[in-house]
Amino acid sequence: MNDTDLLRLDAHQLSHAYAAGELDPETVAEAVLKAAERAGQAYNATTSLNADDALAAARASAERWRAGTPRGALDGVPITFKDSFNVAGLPRWHGSAVNTGAVSGADCAPVKRAREAGMSVIGKTSMPDYGLLMSGLSSHSGIVRNPWNPTHNTSGSSAGAAACLAAGVAPLALGTDMVGSVRLPAAVCGLVAIHATQGRVAYDPPGNYRGAGPMARTVADAAALLAVVGQHDRSDHFALPGAFVHDAPPFKQLRGVRIAVLPRLSHGTPVDSVTARAVQQQAALLGELDAELTWLGDFDLAPEDYQAVYHVMVHKGLAELYAQPPERRARVLPPIGEMLDGALLQTALEMDQVHRRIAQAVARLERQLAPFDYVLSPALPVRHFAAEAISPSPEMGAMSHMGFACWFNQLGRPAGTVPVYQPGDGGCPVSVQIAGRRFDDSGVLQLMALLENLRGFAIDFPIVSLEACP
Repeated sequence: MNDTDLLRLDAHQLSHAYAAGELDPETVAEAVLKAAERAGQAYNATTSLNADDALAAARASAERWRAGTPRGALDGVPITFKDSFNVAGLPRWHGSAVNTGAVSGADCAPVKRAREAGMSVIGKTSMPDYGLLMSGLSSHSGIVRNPWNPTHNTSGSSAGAAACLAAGVAPLALGTDMVGSVRLPAAVCGLVAIHATQGRVAYDPPGNYRGAGPMARTVADAAALLAVVGQHDRSDHFALPGAFVHDAPPFKQLRGVRIAVLPRLSHGTPVDSVTARAVQQQAALLGELDAELTWLGDFDLAPEDYQAVYHVMVHKGLAELYAQPPERRARVLPPIGEMLDGALLQTALEMDQVHRRIAQAVARLERQLAPFDYVLSPALPVRHFAAEAISPSPEMGAMSHMGFACWFNQLGRPAGTVPVYQPGDGGCPVSVQIAGRRFDDSGVLQLMALLENLRGFAIDFPIVSLEACP
């Protein structure tokens, strides 16, 4: 097997090859590290590599597989982590040249869970400053480019994670999701991602709507990673008890399952024709399986509600920027600097009103979505947008494409993205989003797996060439 074929293997295929003695984790880690180096060169997708540690973990995994004592299905499978995570021994820039890249002294909870499962931590992936753009622009990494077409954006903020997966750098990645930051990059890179029920994945620092999210090339792999990282940890006081278990097969028929179809929004970038067609096609498939479909005209929201989410998101980066001296602050990505300067002008009273507005909007959405088991929608309104842009509609601001994704974070509900439709140009396939009720992470994954099985095509990912690596 050549390196390109090896890099195409998903996590389950690697596990089966390890068990059969056809591959060993050290060989795989070596190839993935080369691919990671090349993805950093070609796409600005990586911020730091973890070669010595990853290879040591792979050697230990190989010994366990030879002894017939693997720690689980993902033992020896490579994984990358977004630069927002603390990984012991690696620098943390949080996407910004403002920061000093201080080396983390300890692993955060998801990294600990991955190591306990025997996985090889390959390195860290690029992101925009403080995760405040759903675009692949970073003052530290530059423009993170999409392997399907380097003139296209990866979206964000888990930009490098998506680029790495599409390019063959490890079959698994962990990103973070505050307003859609694993789902949007996955959607424009032909990948699977899920933001689980809030609290299902312990996260540092704890939050009530921001969390870590598995990213992969298949639904089964995303589910397997969620089972590893979806465990309680005392570091996060929002973390749910117990551990996530997913052993349910994809749905086969949907009689009695109530699904809301949301094809468009009145807010933000308009939905393009190929994305609209993908949603319509999937709705038709679900209807043929006897799902009870209800078409929604819009979310029960006002423009001010979206603006409130924007304000809360921007304020997350404000303290971090102003923790640095003025001479370092000037290094921030200019669009983010402008956003944060605007946030400085808001009073405490105004921010209290923002939080009240979001609470009221969430209550209205809960009432609107209460009759439904799942919601089918676009993940974002467009198939692709320019690599240099902050959003598909810069004239509408940086958050013009967050509308379909961001509210499920506020609701604490699980929502995942899966590629389902291949236009005739052979480029990156189009994805849809499936959201469900709180705690029904397995149901969301089952419905995603159903659509994955029904799509009728295999995805030919743009695996990175290793020729430029010494």
